[in-house]
Amino acid sequence: MSEPVAARPVAAQAVTEPAAGGNDSLARWRRHIDQLDAELLRLLNQRAAVACEIAAVKVASGLPAYDPARETQVLAKIAAQNHGPLEATSVIAIFESIIHETRRLGTKKMQQLSEK
Repeated sequence: MSEPVAARPVAAQAVTEPAAGGNDSLARWRRHIDQLDAELLRLLNQRAAVACEIAAVKVASGLPAYDPARETQVLAKIAAQNHGPLEATSVIAIFESIIHETRRLGTKKMQQLSEK
């Protein structure tokens, strides 16, 4: 089994904020959003890969795919860490979707592993 994937610290990211003002301000802000979207996608795929590793551990341990207590714990922690500008309900909705998709992927991986 592979080792957990280390997340890159936020401070080490190469995403830079554009300077305000000027005629090309909108274009710079859009480029900034594009950089952030690319980073979000990288992190979501990294999270999905970790979920697949967790699925392998669950199969080996005979654990179920769905752990409602863990999901509640993750959502509560995320809501507590949120300092806006997104509202807590929005952040929870986003993470519920992320959790749903990674659980779906993990369940698929568990089924593949248990068929071997």
